[in-house]
Formats: sequence, structure tokens, C-alpha cells
Amino acid sequence: MFSKKTILTVFCAAMLIFGAATARAEEKAAPAPVSPQSAGPALDPRALETLKRMSDTLTRAKSMRFEARSLKPVQSPDGLWVSLCGTSRVVKEGPGKLFTETRGDLFRFDLYFNGKTIAAYSPEKNLYAEKAMAGTVEDLIEEAYRTEGKSFPYSDILVSDPYGVLTQGLVRAVFVGQSTLRPLSGAESVKTDHLAFSNRGVEWQIWIGTEDRLPRMVCATYPGNAGEPSSTVEFGGWTLDEPVSPETFTYRNASQATKVEFRNPMQQGRGVPPAAAVQQ
Repeated sequence: MFSKKTILTVFCAAMLIFGAATARAEEKAAPAPVSPQSAGPALDPRALETLKRMSDTLTRAKSMRFEARSLKPVQSPDGLWVSLCGTSRVVKEGPGKLFTETRGDLFRFDLYFNGKTIAAYSPEKNLYAEKAMAGTVEDLIEEAYRTEGKSFPYSDILVSDPYGVLTQGLVRAVFVGQSTLRPLSGAESVKTDHLAFSNRGVEWQIWIGTEDRLPRMVCATYPGNAGEPSSTVEFGGWTLDEPVSPETFTYRNASQATKVEFRNPMQQGRGVPPAAAVQQ
């Protein structure tokens, strides 16, 4: 989500799991203006403590549900930058179970992982892919990055130690101030702590709820990478420690979808959907 390793699009994570199937088968959260605090230490203890409390909240949760909305700039074939929006509904239980429902401008898919099997389903094509994969959600994330250099835009909050991942290569941490955000779901605004960080190769900001200590929005920029200039992810609909049905994480072929095999989708290339490229 925030590190260079993981703050990439839902689309690419989907394509890692399910790209060959498609090839074969043919609000707004606006923080109140704030002014950074006066110059202080390179690693502001208050910023680190706030980030650590968020990490501990996520780590202690036996289960979590949330919604995510990501905004990603992508360059069209003629050089025009367009912003593509993706939305996700995420359910995670323990270290080894994950369900995601992803919709938006790019690739619509449902992903099921129960620690033994991984499956992806395309509702538009009525196709699915499935294979054995033993391990944890972290193993799934690592496999996505190892194979394709891509992952979920919110993956850093799914690992066992978000703080450890987010502070790798950290060179600057600033407590910017407090602001109020309008959540993705719910009528009430959320008061947040606004933090800014600089890691090797990425500068990112995060807004964390002052009461629930949960992430609400992340913005990141990559100064030296013209191909991945920035990314924004908003979070909402948070619930922790609620019971989750085991069936949530196992794909059931209720629609009689056609099964296709997994293979490396990046061999087929990547780009903006043709409609997005020509609409000017």
C-alpha cells in the first residue's frame, strides 16, 4: 500500500491471479487544510507512535472487514495520463484467510484464499481459476510481488506487522496535524491524525482515525519513477473481530463458470483499457 513494493493497483494483483482467463475468453475524502508543525527531528516520535498504534490495532484484530477505493494515474498509449478508479470489499480472518471483491475501471474479480487454495472469479466473463496454495496472506502478497512486482494497494495493512513493513528504509517522519475526513460509508465525519513519511524511493502520507486508530486515507508519490508517479487509497466501513463464515474464503461455482488455468498474465502486456485511451 505505502511502500514502493506494495502501493500498486488492484488491477495488477487481479491479473496475476486471473489475467490469462480474460485474454483467452474475451464523498471524495477532503482533509481540512493543516500546517505542518515547526521543524523537528527527522523521525518525529509522535508520528512513529501514532503509526505504531495503528499497526497494533490491526495486528490484534482476529478478523477485519473494510472497503477501499483506489485512484491510480495510468498513461494511455498516446501519452495522456488518465486516473482509473478501483473499489474493493475486503474480509480477512487470522493470518491465512482472505476474500476480496474488486470492481471499478479495470479488472472486476473476486478472490478467495483459505490458506490451502486460491481462486479467482470473473463475474463478467463467468470464468474462474483455482489452484492449491498453502500458506498465509503474507505468502500470497509475497508471491504476487515476487512473480510480477505487483500487489494489492492495501496489502501493507494485511501483513502481521504493518509497522515493520511501513518503516523499512524510513528517513523522515512528521506529525503534520489533525484533520477531519468524510468516510466512504457512514454519515459522520472522522477526526484523523495526519502523518507524512519519506522512505527510500517513496514519499507518503496517511490519515489515521484518532479514536479507532484505523487507516482512513493514504497518498503516495514516487519522485524517481515516471511509470508509477502516485497512488491514493481511501478506507471505510471498518469492522474488527466480528465472526466470519468459513464459506467466505472458499470459491463455490454456483454460476457454473468455466474453469481456466493460471499462467503469467504480464506476458500479455499491460495498459489503459481502449475506451479510457480514446475518451478525451
